[in-house]
Amino acid sequence: MNVTIGEIEAAIRWWRTRAESDAGFAGSVVGCALARMYGAAIAGHAITDIELDQAQRDALGALKGFVETATVKQQGTEARK
Repeated sequence: MNVTIGEIEAAIRWWRTRAESDAGFAGSVVGCALARMYGAAIAGHAITDIELDQAQRDALGALKGFVETATVKQQGTEARK
């Protein structure tokens, strides 16, 4: 499965809002992992989940877990309407 540039950008936004500062995010393990992926994506390299290192998986996984949880909660709310 390919990781899209949109997923990487969403993960960057998600993590940046949780960081104490932009500089703190940029120097973090997560920030560096996402920067490597973003650079590869901009260069036109198709990134597959098999190529990801553990830090990259963790950075994307946290966002995907949040999105899946929010989606389930939203669906539950819509079912009650």
